[in-house]
Amino acid sequence: MTAEFDYVNLIDDHEHYGKAYQSYLKRIIPSNAREAWVPMVLEHDNLRTCIPRLEQSMEPLNVLGIGSGTGDEDCKLIAGLLEMYSKIRNTAVEPNRNHIMKYQETVFASEHLQKADWGWRHQGWEEYITHRRANNDSSKFHVITSIHSSCYFLHNLERTIDEFLECLHEDGVLVIVCCDEDAGAFKVLNWNGNKHYNGYAVSSPDIKKTLERKGLLCEEVISPEQNDVTDFFKDSDGSDIRLLVDFMTHVVNFQETAPSDVYDQSMKRMHDPKITFRKGGRIYMDVGNNIIIAKKK
Repeated sequence: MTAEFDYVNLIDDHEHYGKAYQSYLKRIIPSNAREAWVPMVLEHDNLRTCIPRLEQSMEPLNVLGIGSGTGDEDCKLIAGLLEMYSKIRNTAVEPNRNHIMKYQETVFASEHLQKADWGWRHQGWEEYITHRRANNDSSKFHVITSIHSSCYFLHNLERTIDEFLECLHEDGVLVIVCCDEDAGAFKVLNWNGNKHYNGYAVSSPDIKKTLERKGLLCEEVISPEQNDVTDFFKDSDGSDIRLLVDFMTHVVNFQETAPSDVYDQSMKRMHDPKITFRKGGRIYMDVGNNIIIAKKK
């Protein structure tokens, strides 16, 4: 997008972002692609070795979710961990209040999940880490997850990774899920990102290189994922399609606020074969989420 216009960045409107993300998420194929990291964490060697030690001292296994959304994936992880160890303490950091409410509904509806201790922080990451330091909180987490692309726009990647590691236990596991640099979804973010946010789009290779430079051992797994974006190109007054367009452009009420030349430019750009492809009469975009699991040496 080259033209300038007054707009509200989607990232700055947490409530609208949540609605737009749900419109985008329900078009993900396969529908369970975003859960692929859960069994990888449950089977990780670090957990297999630290849980017996925790059992001896009766300490809880501490889990931190960054940008946890409605908690769908977090709850699957905690449910699995409860099968391995009875003392689980989970902290979810999420800036969207509606997401937290849905997350809590899921937990309170499950007797199994209620066996864990839960804490929700209605905060973004920067607010959380600032509050933690101000209160001299030196607690560590055995599992830290950032799995909802919380890293895709950052002011400072190095600083953010350092903050994650500050919270990670010596034998802990850090899980980050982020777009591959060759994925259509990342090209859209990178194309819009510098215009729409005072930061830059971050890809999984950026994150992996940063972690390895800081001395961590990384395992990376590609999670094949596509999004059916056919509706993006439809002229419709339907709120669900407008929300999809907002998520793809990262602009609140894009159809209503963008000048016609900017709107036409966006449509043309989205037809670029490097971003979308046609299959069976539908239009898809490769999301290309990569799962990075890191541990300290």
